[in-house]
Amino acid sequence: MNKIALILGSGARVGQAVTTKFLSAGYKVATVSRSAKTTPSDRDDLVHISADLSDPKAVEPVFDVVQQKWGSPPLVVIYNAAQNQPITPNPLTASIDQFTSALNINTVSSYTAASIAYSRNNKVTFIYTGNALSSDTIVPNLTVLGVGKSASSHWVQTAAASTELRPATFYYCDQRDLQGGPCYTGLNGQAHADLYLKLAEQEEQGEPLVVFRAPLEK
Repeated sequence: MNKIALILGSGARVGQAVTTKFLSAGYKVATVSRSAKTTPSDRDDLVHISADLSDPKAVEPVFDVVQQKWGSPPLVVIYNAAQNQPITPNPLTASIDQFTSALNINTVSSYTAASIAYSRNNKVTFIYTGNALSSDTIVPNLTVLGVGKSASSHWVQTAAASTELRPATFYYCDQRDLQGGPCYTGLNGQAHADLYLKLAEQEEQGEPLVVFRAPLEK
Protein backbone atom coordinates (compact mmCIF):
# COMPACT_ATOMS: atom_id res chain seq x y z
CA MET A 1 0.00 0.00 0.00
CA ASN A 2 1.22 3.50 -0.84
CA LYS A 3 2.25 5.77 2.01
CA ILE A 4 -0.37 8.51 1.64
CA ALA A 5 -1.10 11.36 4.04
CA LEU A 6 -4.32 13.34 3.77
CA ILE A 7 -4.22 16.77 5.42
CA LEU A 8 -7.65 18.30 5.94
CA GLY A 9 -7.14 21.99 6.60
CA SER A 10 -3.89 23.04 4.96
CA GLY A 11 -3.06 26.45 6.35
CA ALA A 12 0.20 28.32 6.03
CA ARG A 13 1.57 27.27 9.41
CA VAL A 14 0.79 23.74 10.63
CA GLY A 15 -0.57 22.50 7.31
CA GLN A 16 2.43 23.65 5.28
CA ALA A 17 4.98 22.34 7.77
CA VAL A 18 3.26 18.95 7.99
CA THR A 19 3.04 18.73 4.20
CA THR A 20 6.77 19.38 3.82
CA LYS A 21 7.65 16.92 6.58
CA PHE A 22 5.62 14.05 5.18
CA LEU A 23 6.81 14.64 1.61
CA SER A 24 10.40 14.48 2.85
CA ALA A 25 9.60 11.18 4.58
CA GLY A 26 8.47 9.63 1.29
CA TYR A 27 4.72 10.08 1.60
CA LYS A 28 2.37 11.15 -1.14
CA VAL A 29 0.40 14.06 0.30
CA ALA A 30 -3.09 15.35 -0.44
CA THR A 31 -3.98 18.71 1.06
CA VAL A 32 -7.50 20.03 1.48
CA SER A 33 -8.84 23.54 2.01
CA ARG A 34 -11.77 25.60 0.84
CA SER A 35 -9.54 27.73 -1.38
CA ALA A 36 -8.07 26.47 -4.64
CA LYS A 37 -4.31 26.02 -4.87
CA THR A 38 -2.10 25.13 -7.80
CA THR A 39 -0.03 21.97 -7.47
CA PRO A 40 3.29 21.97 -9.37
CA SER A 41 2.77 20.00 -12.58
CA ASP A 42 6.05 18.12 -12.15
CA ARG A 43 5.01 16.56 -8.82
CA ASP A 44 3.14 13.27 -8.70
CA ASP A 45 3.42 13.05 -4.91
CA LEU A 46 1.35 16.13 -4.08
CA VAL A 47 -2.22 17.12 -4.87
CA HIS A 48 -4.54 19.81 -3.54
CA ILE A 49 -8.29 19.28 -3.28
CA SER A 50 -10.80 22.05 -2.70
CA ALA A 51 -13.58 21.22 -0.26
CA ASP A 52 -15.79 23.08 2.19
CA LEU A 53 -15.57 21.16 5.46
CA SER A 54 -18.52 23.02 6.93
CA ASP A 55 -20.49 20.44 4.92
CA PRO A 56 -19.69 16.93 6.24
CA LYS A 57 -20.98 15.48 2.96
CA ALA A 58 -17.97 17.06 1.24
CA VAL A 59 -15.59 14.73 3.06
CA GLU A 60 -16.13 11.41 1.27
CA PRO A 61 -15.48 12.81 -2.24
CA VAL A 62 -12.05 13.90 -0.98
CA PHE A 63 -11.20 10.30 -0.16
CA ASP A 64 -12.48 9.26 -3.59
CA VAL A 65 -10.10 11.71 -5.31
CA VAL A 66 -7.12 10.47 -3.28
CA GLN A 67 -7.88 6.83 -3.99
CA GLN A 68 -8.47 7.44 -7.68
CA LYS A 69 -5.18 9.33 -8.00
CA TRP A 70 -2.89 6.94 -6.15
CA GLY A 71 -4.83 3.68 -6.03
CA SER A 72 -4.90 3.43 -2.24
CA PRO A 73 -6.68 5.10 0.68
CA PRO A 74 -4.70 7.31 3.07
CA LEU A 75 -2.46 5.70 5.65
CA VAL A 76 -2.45 8.91 7.70
CA VAL A 77 -5.25 11.45 8.08
CA ILE A 78 -4.46 14.77 9.78
CA TYR A 79 -7.33 17.07 10.68
CA ASN A 80 -6.23 20.72 11.00
CA ALA A 81 -9.43 22.47 10.00
CA ALA A 82 -10.98 24.69 12.66
CA GLN A 83 -13.46 27.52 12.93
CA ASN A 84 -14.40 29.93 15.67
CA GLN A 85 -17.24 32.44 15.73
CA PRO A 86 -15.97 35.31 17.89
CA ILE A 87 -18.71 36.45 20.22
CA THR A 88 -19.14 38.91 23.03
CA PRO A 89 -18.50 37.86 26.63
CA ASN A 90 -22.06 36.51 26.51
CA PRO A 91 -21.43 32.92 25.28
CA LEU A 92 -24.97 32.52 23.93
CA THR A 93 -24.83 35.15 21.18
CA ALA A 94 -23.68 32.95 18.27
CA SER A 95 -26.47 32.36 15.78
CA ILE A 96 -27.66 28.82 15.12
CA ASP A 97 -26.12 28.97 11.64
CA GLN A 98 -22.76 30.13 13.06
CA PHE A 99 -22.82 27.49 15.77
CA THR A 100 -23.73 24.71 13.34
CA SER A 101 -21.10 25.69 10.78
CA ALA A 102 -18.36 25.73 13.40
CA LEU A 103 -19.51 22.45 14.95
CA ASN A 104 -19.50 20.82 11.52
CA ILE A 105 -15.92 21.94 10.83
CA ASN A 106 -14.55 21.29 14.32
CA THR A 107 -16.32 18.00 15.03
CA VAL A 108 -18.75 16.49 12.53
CA SER A 109 -16.43 16.57 9.52
CA SER A 110 -13.51 15.29 11.57
CA TYR A 111 -15.60 12.38 12.85
CA THR A 112 -16.79 11.73 9.30
CA ALA A 113 -13.21 11.73 8.03
CA ALA A 114 -12.10 9.26 10.68
CA SER A 115 -15.04 6.96 9.99
CA ILE A 116 -14.42 6.94 6.25
CA ALA A 117 -10.66 6.58 6.70
CA TYR A 118 -11.08 3.53 8.93
CA SER A 119 -13.66 1.93 6.63
CA ARG A 120 -11.15 2.09 3.77
CA ASN A 121 -7.98 1.29 5.70
CA ASN A 122 -8.13 -0.23 9.18
CA LYS A 123 -4.44 0.59 9.71
CA VAL A 124 -4.98 4.33 9.42
CA THR A 125 -3.51 6.82 11.87
CA PHE A 126 -5.85 9.73 12.57
CA ILE A 127 -4.39 12.89 14.12
CA TYR A 128 -6.52 15.85 15.25
CA THR A 129 -4.99 19.27 15.85
CA GLY A 130 -6.57 20.35 19.10
CA ASN A 131 -5.88 22.84 21.85
CA ALA A 132 -6.45 23.40 25.57
CA LEU A 133 -10.15 24.17 25.14
CA SER A 134 -10.84 20.43 25.48
CA SER A 135 -9.60 20.59 29.07
CA ASP A 136 -11.00 22.73 31.86
CA THR A 137 -9.98 25.98 30.12
CA ILE A 138 -12.94 28.34 29.75
CA VAL A 139 -12.66 31.31 27.34
CA PRO A 140 -16.06 32.95 26.67
CA ASN A 141 -14.98 34.45 23.34
CA LEU A 142 -13.95 30.96 22.17
CA THR A 143 -17.12 29.18 23.28
CA VAL A 144 -18.07 27.90 19.84
CA LEU A 145 -14.56 26.62 19.13
CA GLY A 146 -14.34 25.07 22.58
CA VAL A 147 -17.53 23.08 22.08
CA GLY A 148 -16.09 21.52 18.94
CA LYS A 149 -12.65 20.82 20.39
CA SER A 150 -14.16 19.23 23.50
CA ALA A 151 -16.47 17.01 21.47
CA SER A 152 -13.67 15.91 19.17
CA SER A 153 -11.33 15.20 22.06
CA HIS A 154 -13.99 12.90 23.47
CA TRP A 155 -14.60 10.88 20.32
CA VAL A 156 -10.87 10.65 19.50
CA GLN A 157 -10.09 9.27 22.96
CA THR A 158 -13.04 6.89 22.72
CA ALA A 159 -11.79 5.59 19.36
CA ALA A 160 -8.29 5.18 20.77
CA ALA A 161 -9.67 3.12 23.67
CA SER A 162 -11.68 0.80 21.42
CA THR A 163 -9.87 -2.50 20.82
CA GLU A 164 -12.30 -3.17 17.96
CA LEU A 165 -10.61 -0.39 15.95
CA ARG A 166 -7.08 -1.75 16.20
CA PRO A 167 -4.66 -1.59 14.45
CA ALA A 168 -5.84 1.97 13.65
CA THR A 169 -4.58 4.67 15.99
CA PHE A 170 -6.10 8.00 17.04
CA TYR A 171 -4.56 11.11 18.61
CA TYR A 172 -5.71 14.53 19.81
CA CYS A 173 -2.73 16.90 19.96
CA ASP A 174 -2.62 20.02 22.13
CA GLN A 175 0.31 22.43 21.89
CA ARG A 176 1.15 24.50 24.96
CA ASP A 177 3.68 27.29 25.23
CA LEU A 178 7.03 26.71 26.95
CA GLN A 179 5.49 27.54 30.32
CA GLY A 180 2.64 25.07 29.81
CA GLY A 181 0.01 27.71 29.01
CA PRO A 182 -2.64 27.23 26.31
CA CYS A 183 -1.94 28.16 22.67
CA TYR A 184 -4.72 29.52 20.51
CA THR A 185 -2.51 31.45 18.08
CA GLY A 186 1.14 31.24 17.09
CA LEU A 187 1.11 27.45 16.71
CA ASN A 188 4.53 26.02 15.97
CA GLY A 189 4.25 24.33 12.58
CA GLN A 190 7.56 22.48 12.72
CA ALA A 191 6.87 21.10 16.19
CA HIS A 192 3.53 19.77 15.00
CA ALA A 193 5.12 18.27 11.88
CA ASP A 194 7.83 16.46 13.86
CA LEU A 195 5.28 15.09 16.34
CA TYR A 196 2.78 14.03 13.69
CA LEU A 197 5.32 12.04 11.69
CA LYS A 198 6.46 10.31 14.87
CA LEU A 199 2.87 9.37 15.74
CA ALA A 200 2.16 8.23 12.18
CA GLU A 201 5.07 5.80 12.23
CA GLN A 202 4.33 4.46 15.71
CA GLU A 203 2.57 1.12 15.27
CA GLU A 204 0.94 0.77 18.69
CA GLN A 205 -1.71 3.12 20.02
CA GLY A 206 -0.08 5.50 22.47
CA GLU A 207 -1.67 7.93 24.91
CA PRO A 208 -4.39 9.52 22.75
CA LEU A 209 -4.28 12.96 24.38
CA VAL A 210 -0.86 14.33 23.42
CA VAL A 211 0.04 17.57 25.20
CA PHE A 212 3.37 19.04 24.12
CA ARG A 213 5.29 22.27 24.63
CA ALA A 214 6.87 24.33 21.87
CA PRO A 215 7.87 27.95 21.26
CA LEU A 216 5.18 30.13 19.74
CA GLU A 217 5.66 31.33 16.19
CA LYS A 218 5.16 35.00 15.40
